[in-house]
Amino acid sequence: MVGDLQRIKVYPEKGFQVHQDIPKQVWDAYLKLVEMGYTKHLC
Repeated sequence: MVGDLQRIKVYPEKGFQVHQDIPKQVWDAYLKLVEMGYTKHLC
């Protein structure tokens, strides 16, 4: 799930998909999970 959310943010910058807004609360949760060590599937 963490990797999927990262790709939603990164892939539009690379031209792989269209931009999607990510709510601040969702991105804050993502950052907290990364901080907790959930990084296995990140790019």
